Amino acid sequence: MRSRACLLMAIVLSAAMVNAGEYDFTIPEAEKKPYELGGRLETRYIYHRLDEDSARYRLNYYRDNPGDDTHEWRELAEFSGSYQIGILQANLLTHHEYAATYAEDEWTHDIYEGYVSLTPTAHLTIDAGKKRILWGQGYAWNPAGFLNRLKDPDDPALNLEGRTVLGLDMIKSFSGGYLSNIGLTALLLPVVDDWANEELGENGDLNVALKLYLLWHDTDLDFIYFNGPQQPCSFGFDFAKNLAENFEVHGELAFQEDVPHTTIHTSGNIRQTEEDQVSCLLGLRYLNAMDTTFIAEYYHNGGGYSRDEMEDFFTYQQTAFDQWQATGNALLMQQANRVSKPYYSQRHFGEDYGYFKVSQKEPFDILYFNPWATAIVNLQDFSFNVQAGMTWTPMTNLELNFRISIPVGASKTDFGEKPDALRPEIWIRYYF
Repeated sequence: MRSRACLLMAIVLSAAMVNAGEYDFTIPEAEKKPYELGGRLETRYIYHRLDEDSARYRLNYYRDNPGDDTHEWRELAEFSGSYQIGILQANLLTHHEYAATYAEDEWTHDIYEGYVSLTPTAHLTIDAGKKRILWGQGYAWNPAGFLNRLKDPDDPALNLEGRTVLGLDMIKSFSGGYLSNIGLTALLLPVVDDWANEELGENGDLNVALKLYLLWHDTDLDFIYFNGPQQPCSFGFDFAKNLAENFEVHGELAFQEDVPHTTIHTSGNIRQTEEDQVSCLLGLRYLNAMDTTFIAEYYHNGGGYSRDEMEDFFTYQQTAFDQWQATGNALLMQQANRVSKPYYSQRHFGEDYGYFKVSQKEPFDILYFNPWATAIVNLQDFSFNVQAGMTWTPMTNLELNFRISIPVGASKTDFGEKPDALRPEIWIRYYF
């Protein structure tokens, strides 16, 4: 009996010691701060080796003589912060940039984001204010991203300015079955002069955007709708699917009704029409065993210009330049500058493009060093732009970048008429 009592006491004491040990060494969870602060500082230098025979050069510098090259400096600071009280969170991102170019020196100050979010449940979020929007699955282009700002696919860390919205996000998850997640995003985008969404219409306009998200059979699907008083009725679809752990395919499809389309004859006559436009993108991403990433995309721009339309456009600019030289009448070049805006407002205004990028993670065991190369090809006139670059992060939060861009093409082709014959640039970023 005594031995059993001693054994029972030993078990109780052992359990008590174990429990006491577990209690003594438990580290209480650190209290989460209600605020977050951060930002980015950047300095960038760009060298422009100019092509004095290009149409864009003559349009930009017909009154000046910058010579063979120009230099550009950009200093940038971005500050971000958020503060949360219960279910309410406020977010702010400001952008401040000083640009010293051949044409001018200027400061710009913008609020890229400034909005509040209300999250009454884990499945519902309501946003009000200026917020970044990036819809679509493409790397170089997003034909279904009707609200997106133009992005640089070779500089993904670049922040983009948001849109002023009143919106909500709802999401629901399911266990079992083919449908894993469903989400709905609804946005109202008012137009207020000198304050909100001025590029989306006239003062007082109210634009509407919807996105339905489905995770179906491990495939991400988005169905997109956008419309407004001054905007074409637009329908979009995108998808992304991992066929294997290291192989992904993605695509986008967009249809827009009654889109204004401007073409220019060689004589300078402007023809404006409205047309239904279909744009699409198909791409893939592959990672091999050596940590080399390959990205390839094909893009059809339904609002783009055919090879003949592009030749007419460049011929018109050449004619205007020749007449200006003969007569000295600057009105000819001013008109050419004005009517060319529908073309140059797009980053790539042709009809069909191919994009290819290869990047290597830490070659030769050089830590935190990632070189890459890209090519964008106009598939109608076969002019192209090649870039090579590298990113090195020698210490935490410090990033060094370099890239060089070379457009190649014959006269009156997309990339053959770019103003730069060579454009190297280097920039340093510090995150805090």
